[in-house]
Amino acid sequence: MIPFYDYLDRLVCMGNPKTGLVECLYKGHKTSTILAVGETFTVERQDIVTTITRDALHNFKIESRKKA
Repeated sequence: MIPFYDYLDRLVCMGNPKTGLVECLYKGHKTSTILAVGETFTVERQDIVTTITRDALHNFKIESRKKA
């Protein structure tokens, strides 16, 4: 599992590039999903929106921004 960070360098979730598994743990609440190539998972936390997209079979693309 590799860590995914927002633009403030805070840990958002962890992901496995081989399987597409993405797991988020925040204040005792765990959310997990398996992304197919082209699918997106969005995390909104404390006015920051982080989008995780599985853009290739073994790669994720992370985009993070302040909520408008």
